[in-house]
Amino acid sequence: MGVSPHTVDERLRRAIRILGVNSRIEAARLVAGEVQPTTYQPLIYQSSELVEGRIAADEQAAPAGRVELVALSIGYPFPTRARPINTHGLRERILWPILIAFCTIMAFAALYAVLLGLGAMLT
Repeated sequence: MGVSPHTVDERLRRAIRILGVNSRIEAARLVAGEVQPTTYQPLIYQSSELVEGRIAADEQAAPAGRVELVALSIGYPFPTRARPINTHGLRERILWPILIAFCTIMAFAALYAVLLGLGAMLT
């Protein structure tokens, strides 16, 4: 938004003083009690009806006993434009080092096999 953290803090201090409360939490409660509940954007981006309808449609699409494969999405271990900061959960934090170690071992095993094959050809 182009506003420095110091400016935000100063404006919050002024607002707290004007509202006559002692903390940001009390100020937020006071403002939340005065403002219409529909003023704020809801925390979810879809209504619950859409989500429930999608789950029901998914259950109808897959017959009982049939397993559908779901792609494993763990994100990249480095920053991207879509994810400039580290937001990985515990699963990704454990899985990425294991995957990197496994791929490193496989690469060295392939290199060793090539070198053994070359050695056998030269002797």
